[in-house]
Amino acid sequence: MTQLARRTNSHQQGKSSDKQLRIFNSLTKRKEQFVPLESGKVRMYTCGLTVNYLMHIGHARTYIFWDIVERFLRYLNYEVSHVSNVTDISVDDNILKRVSTNDQTFQQLVTRYTQDYYHDRHLLGIADPYTYAIATQHIQEMIELIQRLLDRGFAYEADDGVYFRIDVFPKYGQLSGIDPNTLQAGAGGRIDKDEYDKETVGDFVLWKRTKPSEPFWYSPWGPGRPGWHIECSAMSAKYLGQTIDVSGGGEDNIFPHHENSIAQSEAANGTPYVRYWMHVRHLQLDGEKMSKSTGNFLTVRETLNQYSAATLRLFLLSTHYRKPLRFKDTTIHRSQRRIDRLRQVLSRLQAINEGKAKPSHAEKQILSSLQEAKQSFESALLDDFNTGRAINHLFRFVNLVHSFLDTRNNIANNTVRDLLTFFESVGSVLFGDLYTREIDVKPDPVVSRLVGLLLQEREQYRHQHQYQQADRIRTVLSELGFEITDTKSGIRWWIKSKA
Repeated sequence: MTQLARRTNSHQQGKSSDKQLRIFNSLTKRKEQFVPLESGKVRMYTCGLTVNYLMHIGHARTYIFWDIVERFLRYLNYEVSHVSNVTDISVDDNILKRVSTNDQTFQQLVTRYTQDYYHDRHLLGIADPYTYAIATQHIQEMIELIQRLLDRGFAYEADDGVYFRIDVFPKYGQLSGIDPNTLQAGAGGRIDKDEYDKETVGDFVLWKRTKPSEPFWYSPWGPGRPGWHIECSAMSAKYLGQTIDVSGGGEDNIFPHHENSIAQSEAANGTPYVRYWMHVRHLQLDGEKMSKSTGNFLTVRETLNQYSAATLRLFLLSTHYRKPLRFKDTTIHRSQRRIDRLRQVLSRLQAINEGKAKPSHAEKQILSSLQEAKQSFESALLDDFNTGRAINHLFRFVNLVHSFLDTRNNIANNTVRDLLTFFESVGSVLFGDLYTREIDVKPDPVVSRLVGLLLQEREQYRHQHQYQQADRIRTVLSELGFEITDTKSGIRWWIKSKA
């Protein structure tokens, strides 16, 4: 288990915000005011990757959304304890199938893809949770939970393992809306495709006895491995307690995974499991959901060969998480243009020749618009984390600032500082550390000097009407990643996003 130090920032020092956050609860099917179990603190558990291959951008949409949830909660002054699992063994056999088709041991494969998972999260600016809960390091907790279910009559032992008995849990189906009487073999996805020795079709496996050559752990029911669902119930209880504030994942986790997690947690503990469930809709490629099982996916790494991480992240947040999103180059290009527009305004602000002691009337107007932009941005995220609307508010203000800067070269220190502080504050929520890594990029002083010298030479060529040579300098700078714009007030340049 990887234990990471709790991150702190200025938002965490005070009490939680009095702003009213509303969340659409997948359990109740309505928006509800968010009230955590403990004032000022949030316990959050999210489903991470099954590490049998690289993360694809459908996964990335879900993980980036949870990053936004955590960052905005901290923005609102909540102290967040976020636990996210890593499934490095599961009864659906996907990992074992990968082992059989690769010249690697089980341990080599899961170690490789676990490291890749951490790396790809970092590439996308996704913060590490307070704890990564790795399934294979919590087998004992799972065994103890299964034993408690057996003792309470919610589970039974069969020839090939231990199963949860759904007909003695009356609330089964409360999250998914599924009637357990209508379940058929295979309807439950990964778990129910296998032929188990269970009493009822809907019963799901808690512990599966292994076949020869398969990885196994010792248990009171013989050598085997845990079911897919039991890991989340055991690990969330260990780190966050029997009842937690927020949990969720992709929409395909609703059934069977989260339905079964509710059943086994509440049956074992006699208390509510999760108070607010949230689920992210699928990212679609060629009209179908992205899926490792069907091969219809693009990995994060493949996509980052074409687009910057900030561009991909903005695209994945451009639509509300409860709406499906189609992967289209035209939409991503719009996100890329927006990133360039934000970079440009930051570059212009940083290059301002600050001097006036008091802001002008026009500056008071832009600062008033800044407050409106901040309120609109916050209101959008307070309304069930509506990132699409928040992004639109942000970039309307970006365009307004551009128009404001077009009319002046000299503005007050306080105005520049307030504008840059706002962009950093909201940019850190939307982009995480990509804001400083890819957007608010301050070039090395030596690089700035060299660019300045090249632009001076370009101006000399232009004055001499040697436009071909001048254009050549601009082309070279563009190939090196610098965008050049000629304006009435002079030349502006900034670092552009990956094309």
